[in-house]
Parts: sequence; C-alpha cells; structure tokens
Amino acid sequence: MSDNSSNSSTTTKKNKYENVQEAIEALRIGVRYDPTKAQANAFLRELELESLSLPKDYFEMKARAKEMFRGGKFEDAIQMYGEALRDEEKRRERGEVLESSGATTASNGSSTSNSLRATLFLNRAECYRQMGQMQECEKDCEEALQLDPQNEKGLLRRALCREYFERFDEALEDFESAKRSSPSSLLASSGIERCKKLAAAARE
Repeated sequence: MSDNSSNSSTTTKKNKYENVQEAIEALRIGVRYDPTKAQANAFLRELELESLSLPKDYFEMKARAKEMFRGGKFEDAIQMYGEALRDEEKRRERGEVLESSGATTASNGSSTSNSLRATLFLNRAECYRQMGQMQECEKDCEEALQLDPQNEKGLLRRALCREYFERFDEALEDFESAKRSSPSSLLASSGIERCKKLAAAARE
C-alpha cells in the first residue's frame, strides 16, 4: 500500500511538539551552564509557552484538525491530519498503540490501528472534497479502503469522486457496496438511482 500521508521521503519524522521539546531541552542545558544569557532565556520561555498549545499525539492532532474543519479552515485541517497520520505511523513502527486516554500500549497487530488510520484518511479526504480537490479526495479514499474495505464513508466518498469524474459505472459499484453495508443510506440510494441514469445516458 502506498503511503499518501505526507510528501516527505521519511516516515520517522518527529512531530512539531517533539521538535519543540528537543529544542527546549537543548536550551535548558545551555541556560544551566550560562544563566546570564537573557536572549536564550527569553527564547526558552517562548518555546515553553508554544509547547503548551501544540498537539502532542495523533489523538490531539485529530481533535485539532476536526476543530479546524468545523471552522472552515480546510487547508489547516489537511496539514494537521497529515501530521496525525505521520505520528500514528511512527508510533506503529515502534510497536506502540496510543489509547484515547493517552496511555501507550504495545501493538498487537489488531485492526484498531487500521481503523484509526482509515478514519484519518477519510477525514482528510472530506477536507479535499470541500475544497473541490476531488483527485486528492479519491486518493485518500483509496488509502482508507485498502485499510478498511467495507467502510461506508469511504465507499460513499469515493463514489462521489468517481461520479464527479464521470466514471459512472465505478461510482455505481461503490454506491451499491455502501447500500449493502447500510441498507437505510439515503445517500447510497440516491447515488444508485442517479448513476444508473447517467451511465445509461453516457452509453446512448
């Protein structure tokens, strides 16, 4: 599976909070040896204040991105979901699973990590959709569905992308799969009806 979480070539990149913490520790060591350095002390205080406002892990990043989305700050939310994806991947590579309580446990290879990662991709996909970046939206839906093939939101959002690109037969398949997963889905039902008509018209 390709990783669309970032444009970086490395998957072990530290998140911003961790980078700030490293800088704080380095400054603290410097100040300890020379506490008269006023500029270093001032910068240290700035970084300490900044660190208080930074999300520490992918749960906090996900929550912050959700707030950004609700405020219509889609580009900021996209960046934050990307941070969350990188943080989750880095922890998974270390064999860690972060609980919603903030506790860290050893990874047991369960589907929990895949489910969370799929959610992050789908949330970012919706940001792209809101901005009209349908190709990027479809890519993130693909990533999510590789992790969770029967995810209803993933199927519906990919269907909307495929419909947008006038790939009506493919969109119809996704709408029908979503309908099987959730028979009461009005979005799936209307999508099926719509794509059947559009596909038929395209073949005429």
